[in-house]
Amino acid sequence: MNSGTGGATDKPIEITMVASEMFPFAKSGGLGDVIGALPPALGRMGHQVCVYLPAYRAVLNEYDPGSPAQVADVFAEARYEIFSLEHEGVSVRLVGADDLFDRAGFYGDARGAFPDNAERFARFARGALSHMERERAHPSIIHCHDWQSALVPPLLKYRRTGDEKWSGVSTVFTIHNLAYQGRFHPDDFAHTCLPDEAMGLDGLEFHGDLNFMKGGILFSDVFSTVSERYAQEMLTEEQGEGLEGVVVFRKDALFGIMNGIDDAVWNPESDPHIPARFSSARPEAKAACKAALQKELGLDLDAEGPLCVVVSRLAHQKGIDLILETMDELMGLGVSLAVLGTGEEDLEQGLAEAASAHPGRVAFAPAYDEALSHRMYAGGDVLLMPSRYEPSGLNQLYAMRYGALPYVRRVGGLADSVISSPTPEADSDTGFHFDAFEPADFLTGMERICRVFLEQGLWRMMMRNAMEKDSGWDGVAPRYVELYEKAMRPQPR
Repeated sequence: MNSGTGGATDKPIEITMVASEMFPFAKSGGLGDVIGALPPALGRMGHQVCVYLPAYRAVLNEYDPGSPAQVADVFAEARYEIFSLEHEGVSVRLVGADDLFDRAGFYGDARGAFPDNAERFARFARGALSHMERERAHPSIIHCHDWQSALVPPLLKYRRTGDEKWSGVSTVFTIHNLAYQGRFHPDDFAHTCLPDEAMGLDGLEFHGDLNFMKGGILFSDVFSTVSERYAQEMLTEEQGEGLEGVVVFRKDALFGIMNGIDDAVWNPESDPHIPARFSSARPEAKAACKAALQKELGLDLDAEGPLCVVVSRLAHQKGIDLILETMDELMGLGVSLAVLGTGEEDLEQGLAEAASAHPGRVAFAPAYDEALSHRMYAGGDVLLMPSRYEPSGLNQLYAMRYGALPYVRRVGGLADSVISSPTPEADSDTGFHFDAFEPADFLTGMERICRVFLEQGLWRMMMRNAMEKDSGWDGVAPRYVELYEKAMRPQPR
């Protein structure tokens, strides 16, 4: 396993990304933010970048991309409509496939995941490659993200081997969360248009099922994930989600690169969503943001303890159940809690009950609200992220930018990005860690936070450290250029 460090070239690279989300067009989580920010950062370095997205109904309705190009599938009897948009100098192509993406949701609806997701995203991969072939666009790098585009590397391997036009194209596959693999019934293999030999132990077969992500890992030239620590964790049975053997098999082609954030969007000095602007040099207005958030959410203005915020998909991965399990003890410490998010029904119900049981102390907003998330970071003293696992995490980076100190479990990207010393260091610490996913360990850390919060001089120094941490994509993008250079060189298999 490699760290992805080294010297990046100044020579421009032609890069095509294939992904299922891209802010501002389509976003359900961190993947959308990454694809919204990384391609423009690469463009600012002088590289030529194009992104392929599914032609979701919401994107077509909101952005009106005009008339599509008609493209025949080069793998099967099918056709596509390819729409074109631009985003910060990046060419964006939307792949329409019959009515497969003409739906209200990206991956599912209130009834669950769409039952034809295997067909939907197999067609997406085939459509993107078909359009590249039609346009004679054979980039140096095709960079695929998560299971939804993981069929691109095996399609190139099996269907384009020996084709001179594609011989110079290298593939990179990035895993944003190993738990979501695109695992389907073996009958769905027909949608891939791959030869039968590709459905085997050395291919996409996984315990009798079809596994898209396994194909991306095995057939990409190099693959990566979104923090160095998570790259190490994926090699283990505990965090490997059943694919650890495949990851270990290709560990010499594995690289870890910590995500960045769009520091133009997440900037308390210019954020249009917050009631008062502030900076690390002039942090005083953060108090006004806190008061405004308390008023907006019906929280007590005179609370003496820190205001803890949670901005999250409500899932057991995120450790929300640990917060619920310790709610009474948290209230006993004098903290206030504000939670924004939607997700698993039992967690939503538990948070609603906590807000009802502790009026003025606990607020729950069961919504996805981009503007409110900015106000939460701006008004919060502490961000809670007690995740069971966290490949990268972006929320802790957003929170630090706004002076909300993250309290995180020491896993994955949380461990890589938040600095916490056994005794708080005013010159370096940017937040707080705990280790064991246990109520006692979590509460011990919260007690420590409440003590440090009373030392306002130390707290302000930690806020300054957090706000001045450089997490922008312009600093991260060169590491992806190094990754692309490695992909264009032969890798161990």
